[in-house]
Amino acid sequence: MSSSEMLETSPEKRRGLARRRARMVAVPAMLLSLTVGGLGLSTTAHAADSPQCPPGSAPTCGAPPAAPDKGKAPITGDAQHPGKLTQGKMQDYTLNLWRNLGWPNWRGIGDRDASWQVSNYVDQRGNRHDEWIETGGRYWDNGGSLRDFMNGGGAGSSSRNYRGTFQEYIAHYFDHNPRGEGERTGQDRFVRAINTGDVWFTRDHYKSFTYLGKF
Repeated sequence: MSSSEMLETSPEKRRGLARRRARMVAVPAMLLSLTVGGLGLSTTAHAADSPQCPPGSAPTCGAPPAAPDKGKAPITGDAQHPGKLTQGKMQDYTLNLWRNLGWPNWRGIGDRDASWQVSNYVDQRGNRHDEWIETGGRYWDNGGSLRDFMNGGGAGSSSRNYRGTFQEYIAHYFDHNPRGEGERTGQDRFVRAINTGDVWFTRDHYKSFTYLGKF
C-alpha cells in the first residue's frame, strides 16, 4: 500500500492493518522458541540416561556388572584339613572298594560305564547279595576348578602344575550290574587325579567338591 493510499484510509482501518502485521511477526518467533525448547528437552533427557560417575572414578564406572563365572565349582577341605566321609556309610565303604580295586582309569580298563562285581554271597537266611561298582569315565574339569585348586597348593606342593587327567567313579555301589541301558546312577561321584592320587567327593554332580586327600 502506497503512502497516498495510507493517507486516504480511515484511522480504524490503519489500526487493523498494524495489528495484522504484528501477528505475522509473532508467529515465526513462537515457532523458533518451540523448536529451541524441544531440542533442549531432548538433550536433557539423553544426559539423564547416561551413568553419573563422580570425578576421578574408575574407568569401569557405569559399566554393566560382569556375568558370574559359572564354570568354577567351590571346593572345601585342603591338604592340611581334608574332608571326611561318615565312617560305615555307603560313600565311605565304596571309597575303600575303589582303593582295593586299584583305581582303574581311562587309560587302562576303566572306560566309561565299566563295572565290576566286588561282592557276591548268600547270607544265613539264604538271601543272595551282589555288590557292583561302576566308573563314570574321564572327568574333563571344565572350568578348571580342580586344576586351580591343585596349582594353588590346596592339595599340597607335590600336586602343583598338574598336567595329568582325572577319572570319575560313582560313589555308591549297586545290588546288580548297573550297565543296563537307562540305569540311573545318581549324583554322587569321586574324582581322582590319576597321576597324584588326589581325590575329591561331590554329592551334587560336580557343582561343588570336598577334597578328601591322596588315596
